[in-house]
Amino acid sequence: MKHRILVLSDSHGINDLMLRIIEKEAAELVVHAGDYCTSINTMKKYIHYFVNGNNDYDDKDIEIFDYAGFKFLLVHGDQLWSWDENKWYQRLRNLGNKHSVDIVIFGHSHKDLIDNTTKPYLLNPGSITLPRNNGLQKSYAIIEIDKTNLNFQIKYIKN
Repeated sequence: MKHRILVLSDSHGINDLMLRIIEKEAAELVVHAGDYCTSINTMKKYIHYFVNGNNDYDDKDIEIFDYAGFKFLLVHGDQLWSWDENKWYQRLRNLGNKHSVDIVIFGHSHKDLIDNTTKPYLLNPGSITLPRNNGLQKSYAIIEIDKTNLNFQIKYIKN
């Protein structure tokens, strides 16, 4: 059986778009890596796991969860930020290693990233509202799990 996880980040209060993506993807699990900028009640209603970003004011900065045989760490990433992206990614990996996870999901940069070369793998879905990637494309991610296989995909939103 395949499992699908929808990964969002940096939606910055644009709930209508976030909810359309959730409905369209129909994933079993939905996670958000912070800067949701909306009510906690909205998040609890639609998102299974979420953490604060630097623009959110709840008290959850890190979330660790198991799903379909893999261990995930969810963090916004601003706490470990460096202008040197390699240093930032290493700090995120170090945090993942500290908690013995398979995958670190993060946001903050508004730039999508899949790095599945070294465990823990790094996944940044980008931003569905304020992209900063090279093509300035709004994005989110899908993780598909088939037994012991992981497949990461960035999906771009057409305007």
